[in-house]
Amino acid sequence: MLTLYGFPALYGLLMRLAYRRDYAARHALVAERIDDGVDDILEVCCGHLALHRELARRGVVRSYVGLEQSPAMLRRARRRGLDVRAFDVRAGGPLPTAGTVIMQASLYQFHDIADALLPRLWAAARRQLVIAEPVRDLAQSRVALVRWFGHALTRTPDGVHTFRYTEALLLDLYRRCQIPVSRLDHTPGGREVVVCSLKAPSR
Repeated sequence: MLTLYGFPALYGLLMRLAYRRDYAARHALVAERIDDGVDDILEVCCGHLALHRELARRGVVRSYVGLEQSPAMLRRARRRGLDVRAFDVRAGGPLPTAGTVIMQASLYQFHDIADALLPRLWAAARRQLVIAEPVRDLAQSRVALVRWFGHALTRTPDGVHTFRYTEALLLDLYRRCQIPVSRLDHTPGGREVVVCSLKAPSR
């Protein structure tokens, strides 16, 4: 199936248009939530690496591993010399461990397996798990054309993902999985929430 994930530059441009003022703010908010003591980061479904650019700009990245399924996104990462590995989240394989594990704007694509996936992400995080998730986006618009654009942006080889979390549904998922919500923030425009879960330091 032809998707925008096959065209990283176009995908990035359209995401900027879709998120508008929240585009830069969403990456900045995730970067700000990373613990000072964390020196390695795993980003699951890293896409066109917009978050990595923000982390690098801030000097947060010391050790970074990305996981991605899209061949085009993988080629883009490898051209930049980044450690981004082919990974199918649905296949259920073990995740590499890292001080901080991040998933941004992707959990809704796996909502049918989220009760198993979120604990896998939490188990992979030695110190903290950061999930950024859209709770208000174009795919929820009442205008048919805008809704179509929102669906087109998030169409993957698995198909069109019409499900979206609300804040309440996302927090209910955390409760079911018994994963703590240490901090919850909203992007300025309210399009995305960022949930940070911290583990107690080992003694």
